[in-house]
Amino acid sequence: MENKRILLVEDDPNFGTVLKDYLTLNDYNVTLAIDGLEGLIMFKNDDYDLCILDVMMPRKDGFSLAKDIR
Repeated sequence: MENKRILLVEDDPNFGTVLKDYLTLNDYNVTLAIDGLEGLIMFKNDDYDLCILDVMMPRKDGFSLAKDIR
């Protein structure tokens, strides 16, 4: 079975790295974006099985990003 792809959008570099490492250890393929705008660009350019979004981020908050993704 192919690893599930996750788009993780988190502006806190420490928390983002810890969460990415944890998910990777559990056989997920994780792409980390550092803000909502970067997350939107990554989402449009690739296919993901799941998106995990922070709420309070610079340039585009998680609620706006979720709305754009839907």
